[in-house]
Amino acid sequence: MKKKMFWAVICLGLIILVGGLVGCGSSTTSINYYYYYPDWTPDGKILCSKNQQVTTQGGGGFGGSGGSVSNNYYLTIMDADGSNERDIKSIGNSAKVAASPLGNYYAYAESDSNFIHVVATAGATVSDIDSGSKVYSLDWSSNDSSLVYNGTKEAFIVNVDGSNKRILSNNGSSVSWRYGGKIIVDNPITSEVFRIIALDGVSYSEIAQYSKIQGGEYNISKSNTNEVYYRSAYESGIKRFLLSSPEAEPTLLINRNDLWNIKISLDGQKILATGQNVSGADIWLINIDGTGLKQLK
Repeated sequence: MKKKMFWAVICLGLIILVGGLVGCGSSTTSINYYYYYPDWTPDGKILCSKNQQVTTQGGGGFGGSGGSVSNNYYLTIMDADGSNERDIKSIGNSAKVAASPLGNYYAYAESDSNFIHVVATAGATVSDIDSGSKVYSLDWSSNDSSLVYNGTKEAFIVNVDGSNKRILSNNGSSVSWRYGGKIIVDNPITSEVFRIIALDGVSYSEIAQYSKIQGGEYNISKSNTNEVYYRSAYESGIKRFLLSSPEAEPTLLINRNDLWNIKISLDGQKILATGQNVSGADIWLINIDGTGLKQLK
């Protein structure tokens, strides 16, 4: 009887010991989401790129293992309040995005690639355009037929199918198109003077220079094509100026320097941006007068 009791105790101890060791080897998984470069779609939704980062950490005991991190990137769309998020397609990295004004296409340029990818709004590939270098900004023509973008220094125009690529500027570092039939080309080589370019469908001509505007991330207003919004380069703040008054001082709208990649809403009342987070991997919304700052993602 004593022997049976002895072996029962030994067996129970082994079960507890093995179970504990196996438990030490179990892993944990956490998922974090990061959002980049949002843009407004013509129906008032938000287009962006997203990283779903999955971290698996081993238990470190018997049967345990080290940790691992996987990054899964997507072209993503959501409502204007950040709800109803939906992944359109899997992509290779975080990406600058641009929604076409007539709602036919989305374009994106991944941060480690020399290509602009054009897709239908459901995600099907339309074209892969060789940009020749990393893309720093891009925008659409008003009729969805072509794109403007800037590479390391130059700015180019190209058709949506990748044909008829032509240079617009030798020193373009920030571009904005679509509204009013004009393109803004920032020129940091000449003391941040930037130019307004008018197109006739084939060629372009410079119609104005603005020597008092120093910054980037230009947006031509969708509700008033005489207005341009930008983030100041050397002073804190988001500013507005009028295309009809090249010598006038810009108006300071929002006195803060932690909002980046700004995009003005279709009605001109809100600004979409990344910022606050040092990684720039989040989405914020703020009223045009600087009130109501809200994190969406």
